[in-house]
Amino acid sequence: MYIIRKTTTESSIIYMEYDDKAYPIKNTFMPSIRNIYVYDAKYLPKVNDNIPFEYLFNDLANIVFNLLYNSTDDTDEGSIDILLGEVEKLRSSLEIEYREFMKRQEYYMYLDKLTFLKDELINRREINKYKANINNLISGRSR
Repeated sequence: MYIIRKTTTESSIIYMEYDDKAYPIKNTFMPSIRNIYVYDAKYLPKVNDNIPFEYLFNDLANIVFNLLYNSTDDTDEGSIDILLGEVEKLRSSLEIEYREFMKRQEYYMYLDKLTFLKDELINRREINKYKANINNLISGRSR
């Protein structure tokens, strides 16, 4: 629904109402325009400096899998804790910045993948603790 006011020289839109969700955009380029709203999400600017979430997730997943499966140092607890923090940071970024721009199925797919990465890191940390306990028991008995 919209209301247009017309005169003999000009016409202006007084009121407009849409069925879709309105996305406000910050206006930094024209000071005479107070409010800008986009009603179709495909015309919105990309968030996070034009980096799609897929690239952020793939970079983190590569780092995690390199640590889990290619790392020779299994006792490095600090890197596991740092990567757990990065997984949580990316998860909160997904929920705050990217959720409204994704389809529901895609959002839940990435949520499941992030949960899998977190579980794998926690499992590796527990395996490392178990190995350390076994080594302590073995070294304690030999003395």
